[in-house]
Amino acid sequence: MTFTASASETETTAAEPRALYFLFDTGHILVDQDNALPCLDRKEAEKRFGGNRFFFGTFNALPCYCATLAPGAHKGPELPSLYTRLNLRAFFLRADDTAREMAGYARQILDLHLNSRFCGRCGTPTRPVPGEHVRKCPACNHTAYPRISPAMITAVTKDDKILLARGINFPNKKMFSVLAGFVSPSETLEDCVRREVFEETRIRVDRVRYVRSQPWPFPDSLMIGFTARYQSGEIRIDPEEIAEAAWFAYDDLPLIPDAHTLAGQLIRKFARQQHRKHPPA
Repeated sequence: MTFTASASETETTAAEPRALYFLFDTGHILVDQDNALPCLDRKEAEKRFGGNRFFFGTFNALPCYCATLAPGAHKGPELPSLYTRLNLRAFFLRADDTAREMAGYARQILDLHLNSRFCGRCGTPTRPVPGEHVRKCPACNHTAYPRISPAMITAVTKDDKILLARGINFPNKKMFSVLAGFVSPSETLEDCVRREVFEETRIRVDRVRYVRSQPWPFPDSLMIGFTARYQSGEIRIDPEEIAEAAWFAYDDLPLIPDAHTLAGQLIRKFARQQHRKHPPA
């Protein structure tokens, strides 16, 4: 199953009578009981969504569109009754890698069109640019692109323990995760790691090492993963950001993020490394 991102339809995809629709309602997406997305007749969908639907690529040659679902629309006659709203985070938990990639991409393309309808410089209504995921102001030519906000996320370790915290705004109040924060202007990613860890826990770190990155459309982050080693300090949390933080042994971890998340991968990688270092007697 392959997804190809694009801003322009080909003659072949334009001739397809049906299309895959990613229909969003605030933080929800429309799916059926099997987590499948609506595949709708294009003419009927065009009547319903008009110019408020946006092409963003193909899935196995099937054109893909994103659009905003009007309140209560999932119960209307235009869509089969088997479809229902599902929290986007829950969709990510159930979906495979390709579906997560498509839904995240669709959400961010739709956000461009919803959030940049007016020029941020002069206030004039903007227009989509054909063949690009762009909105342009006809008055001052200011151009808006899909927003991407870089954020670091880091596994801080101290011997066989890892620093985990519960964020004030975590959806699941019982879950612990590694520390994360947005990159500031004129700041390197490594400096962001050191600053955020210190600001949130008063722990100083060294040996900051890049691991990997992950798009995270909640709403528009690019998570950039690191590991870092404890250098000095005692945990003193920032109560405006963190509810609780502590060092956890690799074999006694609390509830942590799922394995498809970068946070979950960083924690599990640390645990696997420590298990290899400390095999059962």
